[in-house]
Amino acid sequence: MKKRPCFPLTSAGSAERWLPAVWLAVHGAVFLGLFLSVPLMGPPRINTSLLDILPASQGLREAAAADRILGEKTSRQVTILSGAADFAAAKQGAEALYQKLAGSGVFESLSFRIDPLAAEDFFRFFYKYRYALLDAGTRRLLEDGKAGEIAEDALAMAYGSFSISPLDYLEEDPFFLTERETAGLLGSSLASSGSMSLKDEVLAAESGGRWYVMLRGTLAGAGVALTNRDSAALTIYAACGDVVREAESSGEDGGLGFYYSGVPFHSYESSSGAQREISLISTVTLAIIAALFLLIFRSLLPLVCAVAAVLMSILLALASTLLFFREVHVLTFVFGTTLIGTCVDYTIHYFIQWKLNPLLKTGAEIRSHIFRGIFLSFVSSAVCFFVLLFAPFSILRQFAVFLLMGLFSSFLSVNCIFPLLRKKSPETGGAARRVFGPGGQFFSALFPLRIPGAAKFPIFALAVLGALFLLFVNRGRVKIENNIASLYTMQGALLESERISGRVINLGSAGWYFLVKGADAEELLQNEERLRTALDAEIREGNLGSYAALSLFVPSEKTQRENILAARNLLSLAEEQYRNLGFPPGAAERFREDFEKSAARFVRIDDELPANIRDLVSNLRIGRAGGTGRAASGVSGAGAFYSCVLPLHAKDEVVFRRIADNGENVFFVNKVKDIGAELDRLTGIMLTLLFAAWCAIAVIVRLSYSWKKTLRICAIPFFLVLVSLAVLACLNIPLNFFPVTGLILVFGLGLDYIFYITESEKRTGGREQSLTALAIFLSFATTALSFGALALSSFVPVQLFGIVVFSGLTSAYISSILLTRSVVSENQRRTGAAADSPRGAEAAEGNGDGA
Repeated sequence: MKKRPCFPLTSAGSAERWLPAVWLAVHGAVFLGLFLSVPLMGPPRINTSLLDILPASQGLREAAAADRILGEKTSRQVTILSGAADFAAAKQGAEALYQKLAGSGVFESLSFRIDPLAAEDFFRFFYKYRYALLDAGTRRLLEDGKAGEIAEDALAMAYGSFSISPLDYLEEDPFFLTERETAGLLGSSLASSGSMSLKDEVLAAESGGRWYVMLRGTLAGAGVALTNRDSAALTIYAACGDVVREAESSGEDGGLGFYYSGVPFHSYESSSGAQREISLISTVTLAIIAALFLLIFRSLLPLVCAVAAVLMSILLALASTLLFFREVHVLTFVFGTTLIGTCVDYTIHYFIQWKLNPLLKTGAEIRSHIFRGIFLSFVSSAVCFFVLLFAPFSILRQFAVFLLMGLFSSFLSVNCIFPLLRKKSPETGGAARRVFGPGGQFFSALFPLRIPGAAKFPIFALAVLGALFLLFVNRGRVKIENNIASLYTMQGALLESERISGRVINLGSAGWYFLVKGADAEELLQNEERLRTALDAEIREGNLGSYAALSLFVPSEKTQRENILAARNLLSLAEEQYRNLGFPPGAAERFREDFEKSAARFVRIDDELPANIRDLVSNLRIGRAGGTGRAASGVSGAGAFYSCVLPLHAKDEVVFRRIADNGENVFFVNKVKDIGAELDRLTGIMLTLLFAAWCAIAVIVRLSYSWKKTLRICAIPFFLVLVSLAVLACLNIPLNFFPVTGLILVFGLGLDYIFYITESEKRTGGREQSLTALAIFLSFATTALSFGALALSSFVPVQLFGIVVFSGLTSAYISSILLTRSVVSENQRRTGAAADSPRGAEAAEGNGDGA
């Protein structure tokens, strides 16, 4: 007798040969398309940015593009504090760290020392443009006819020996304009350092009996790719660890420690945690599913096929997402691990019949037997995934494509590839009894086969009343609320680092800022200057401490011309000023000639600025963004110009929103609050999509079943919503964007069970209905495992998603049983184990009443 191969294939008939070709065509087209797209559109990437899981604020309208550019800049900035018991140890630690990181290649720029020549750069810059860059106080004195006070102050500085500017400029600048402007603007350039002050050529501060020295840097593009291996944060952590160990080994550490602040560190922590969770969730879920398969099928072939189908589903899902979006966010991949449970459902239904149903002789018969239930299940799930494509949120669209294509791959595998497997002889006798137990009962404790039909609806009604009661008791907790601050919680060392950094630096920024728009650079600066006038008034009112703005360093040309005009009031005092300073006759004439030459010089945004000013300006200047800009004259341009004005130590948000509302070119942004409001809007959209999905599924169900069955099936989603809302209320979780997204998936996945049971009702054989019961239970178990594992995630969006989907699927499974007739017929209960043989099964099939 010939031995069968361990992976036997049947010879497909001519009508079946085109099905494997369909599978190959679909998968081959996606993989080939992705391969060919690389040279044309560049390589795809995995996105692990924490900020990219958040939607843009629609309130910004056309400024949204500028806000994205600003967000990209700020998301690359990091601050590192070197802390020790004394200043020398802190500075030494910062210097050692700077030496290690400067050549690491992960930084676009990194600053540590304030170059002594930087002050000279300031002096030379302000000396060159001393008439155009008058500070507000000096200009006010000149316009008010108080130029004499400026002259007196200059004499006091010249003879008092406490000026900070070189006296080399005295002959050309007898009124010390360079000194006045440098002092004011040098302070503004350090405003972004908060409480840090210049000490021994570094920015330092003392707090709590320890000294802290600051390093500031901007990560290069490669550094923000925040994968575990190439992460800039990981490089920084490693370098800091090396410095601390070296200091400890030398015995001169002084309690040296490093403290971190910046989005890249949080992105790294969240993304690395997500990647760990992917591995853990995938491993545990696959292990449990593998154990279930071996327990039920007692064969490696179903397990190998299930794993292969799942892996192929994930590969096709990933390739499709990368093809359509050119990137896939790590959060999409975390959610995508649910494919392990979802895609294995079809495999379970196939191999239950393949292993245990003696009436089906070939793979084609198995496919025909289960096709209607699987097809309706796939269509209902696909509808729910499809509606997510209309969500105005990239992460959701990625998730929709990922799940839709993954599920489609599994559907094709079961219908096109699995029927090629040779049909295994069905289990009989003792082997079948090990699965079904005596009397044809399978796991009656897990699958409630014995519930009388008359009791099912009352039990369902009690469950509905119970959910309504929980909602009533917790009605105060049922609300739509999106708070992005609750989506990510700092923990451990990074939380302590942020606390220390906030206390030491004390920048006074609440995350609020203004976006200023102009059709060109000049209009942008003029609009910003009008905003500064309003902010200066708030400073006088005590609502604002200070602010950082581009026009503080580079005024508009209009303002510079007005400054020069005001500076002309000094010409009449020149001769007396030079005489008081002891210069020979003729110096005043040379001053007038130099004034006329200098008055033609204007600073522009694109000019070469001193290093410290350039660094700060680069953070405040956004540049051209968005669509078409439009000047006051109404002439369209090739995009508007934008800048950022950062209020420091601000108190009342309402005041700043009012300022922004008064100008059509000024936008106030409170990122946390604005994105929360945007998520509230998206939550409403998702609820609308939820209703649209229900309507579409109702139409599909009505086309397949009678009105009575349609009403019964379509009642389940309402029960799912009640249970999910009750669970969220009991856990004091508001109805926000992520739970609503989970509800949409539950709609599609949760209806699978009632489709399978409803199809099973048409078959009167108790043995066959028991097989369906077994398949449904395994299907629920594997899917619930996938989503239930997400509920254990430390990442709040994933956790909320998992809680809702798990509770929804559980209620869907139970309600599917309660809203359908008994799965095992009375005839099967009477005939007992007679159905364990093929002949007995045929007899039961012929005599069963299907009740």
